[in-house]
Amino acid sequence: MMLSPKIQRSIRVNDGQLIALSERAQYDHIQAGYLHKRSSDNTKWQVRWFVLYQNLLFYYESENNSRPTGVLLLEGSYCERLSKPLERAPVGFCFTITYRRESQRQYELRAASETDCVHWVDAIREARLVLLHHHLPSRESAAV
Repeated sequence: MMLSPKIQRSIRVNDGQLIALSERAQYDHIQAGYLHKRSSDNTKWQVRWFVLYQNLLFYYESENNSRPTGVLLLEGSYCERLSKPLERAPVGFCFTITYRRESQRQYELRAASETDCVHWVDAIREARLVLLHHHLPSRESAAV
């Protein structure tokens, strides 16, 4: 659904749990807001609603969508502020999320302001060190 095929092959993902985590992220998040994300084919910038929850960065078509368009697992990632705007980026305030493996996609993001950019980069850098804690009801408590 949301994870790239390469990531799906390397980790087991339960779609239902991911959706449950994204729902919880809507009200229990570290940071949320609109960012521009460069499309996977690098041809355009798309406005997406981002929600940072523990070490997951969910993104949605808009603030009103309940089902995420995608999710980034931040564990093992690097978040770097770019000193100059990316090609075809109308304004500065750009940063990237990258991974050690060259085969993994680099995500290019752009904030609306200097302050927003600093807040996002700091929050993502801190979140990448957080271990994911599942806050899902267990089968035993759900059966009661």
